[in-house]
Amino acid sequence: MSTKQLNAKDGIEALHHETDPRPIPQAWLDDAPRADVNAAETEYHAVLYTVERSVAGDTDILAGHKQGRAEQWTIHVLFVRGDGQRRVEQAFDACVVETADGLQITPRGLRASIAVDGRDITPVARPRTTDIERALSELHDIDTTTEADA
Repeated sequence: MSTKQLNAKDGIEALHHETDPRPIPQAWLDDAPRADVNAAETEYHAVLYTVERSVAGDTDILAGHKQGRAEQWTIHVLFVRGDGQRRVEQAFDACVVETADGLQITPRGLRASIAVDGRDITPVARPRTTDIERALSELHDIDTTTEADA
């Protein structure tokens, strides 16, 4: 589990346009574990994320807040196969702390890659995008032009 936090000065400005997919910050991947992939599985790599912010309805989250309202943050991560053709999404809870430098976002339990066998998680086929190709190349050193379709 990554213990690094991301500050506004590290490239995350105020969270405007929260639903716009953004490349996973390298700081999040530095300590994130990679999947152990066996012969029946395929490795999918974390490439893009979006942030979801909602009012918490859980009494454990609401405890201690004077007005009974608190925000719950979720980071939705897009994982793609090495050739960029198939993808799955997973959600991770996030810890968000406001500091003098801006918001610090820490995803809980983020993985740099996951193992997918098609039974528990069903991948979706979609065309590659330049954002996905760029993220695979920059974050995971994968050249999508030479990856064979699996």
